[in-house]
Amino acid sequence: MNAEFIQNLPTAEQAIARLRELGMPRRNNELWSFFPVAKIPTPEFMDTDFAAAPTTFPAAAPANQETDFAALLPIANQARPMIREIVPGAAEMAMLKCNNDFGHTVLDIGKGAKVSLEILDNKVTHDIAAERFDINVGENADVEIFFANPACDLPLRFRHFNINQAAGANVRFSSICKDTAIGRVSVECHLKGEGANFDYRSLHVLDGEASQHSRLTIYHEAPRTTSTQLARNLLSGSARVSYDGSVIVGYDCTGVNSSQLVNTILLSEDASVSVKPVLKIYHDDVECTHGNTVGELDAEQMFYLVSRGIPKKAAQEMLMRSFAQETFLPLPDSPAKKRLMAEI
Repeated sequence: MNAEFIQNLPTAEQAIARLRELGMPRRNNELWSFFPVAKIPTPEFMDTDFAAAPTTFPAAAPANQETDFAALLPIANQARPMIREIVPGAAEMAMLKCNNDFGHTVLDIGKGAKVSLEILDNKVTHDIAAERFDINVGENADVEIFFANPACDLPLRFRHFNINQAAGANVRFSSICKDTAIGRVSVECHLKGEGANFDYRSLHVLDGEASQHSRLTIYHEAPRTTSTQLARNLLSGSARVSYDGSVIVGYDCTGVNSSQLVNTILLSEDASVSVKPVLKIYHDDVECTHGNTVGELDAEQMFYLVSRGIPKKAAQEMLMRSFAQETFLPLPDSPAKKRLMAEI
């Protein structure tokens, strides 16, 4: 077990103190620019005394640098961590499910391991649910993290992932979201070793009043690291999606390659999407791109299908299915790809 990795996790007392220092999320906070922050209930510990909580932090305190409310919330609510080590060279498949409102999973994945992790929903309906995942990925390990659960009507749900990757580590993060209420997935990925690669793919298929938000921050902290972000949205009704993606390339990180692309199809006039790409690059020898497209189903393709006798509704479904499948087609054959494509 990576002792330093475990020791750097904040305690409940530190998380509470940091949350009090940060205060509740506000719209003027760039981490929450698009999120309906008024819907977040104030935790009891924000207003009550907690004698064990420190009022100040040492400079290197593990919670001192944390700025995301959602990342601290499960720990502050004293979620009992599930800590697991996957030994070097192991090949494992696992399903992770939080049994309570607040969950904290800690995974230390050894060198050269091959791991497939599917995240399942806790469907007990409460006012708020929050999960945190701290994942340390060893050298040359290959890891897929995915979820494609049926539509869930939890009023408010947060999922936060903190991922650290050593040299040559490869992580594929893929998801399909069809939830009907308010949710936010935040990912903070640190590419710490040369040749590390992070691949992110998400699909939102939303209707009604659904409001789903993604926040990614990818830190390229070593030379010749790569990252890919592909997010696709199919939105109808009054559904709303936001995508807030940041890529930070450090000094002396030569040969970095990063791309970000968000594609959205609006199926109604009231549906909306907000996209905010951020690139902070501190080295010249890099290739970093970002793009965003918003539109309707292709009129020419619709005309082609309908003119050949395909009913309009069936033609629409064919185009939407093709749009969705293209999100995950580049993935290697694996449990994640099989599950995601089956859900589509």
